[in-house]
Amino acid sequence: MITIRAFSPTDIPHVMDIVKRSLGETYPPSLYLTIHNLWPEGFLVAIEDGRIEGFVATVPSGQKVARVLMLAVLPEVRGKSLGRNLMEQLYASCSMKGYDTVILEVRKSNGDAMAFYEFQGFSVTGEIGNFYSNGEDAYKMMKVLRS
Repeated sequence: MITIRAFSPTDIPHVMDIVKRSLGETYPPSLYLTIHNLWPEGFLVAIEDGRIEGFVATVPSGQKVARVLMLAVLPEVRGKSLGRNLMEQLYASCSMKGYDTVILEVRKSNGDAMAFYEFQGFSVTGEIGNFYSNGEDAYKMMKVLRS
């Protein structure tokens, strides 16, 4: 059974491992604390069989806009609805906060993520050159939440 709960600072080592294995990035622990402090209800972890297997980290980005900074699920457990469950809980958190729009960026080369977000109702709204640390470009995506 998948459980979604709020991120806790004690989750940092697990989240950092997921980021490294799933996104190929390394960020300082302080980044996760900053994200958590900006909007605790927007930083969620997915737990199955007692271990954190995915997370979504989101911050406010305007009066009624939430910005997903990272969504990651361990490669070996993808396809088990963890990402979908995380996003559904995020949408509920957004509604409770009064946010009506969710935005994010995704690597142009990440076809699986693009398909996932499109299935979630996101659409491409633009492009950002040289967005990622390796110089890769990104698509900007947006979803308007229904009341």
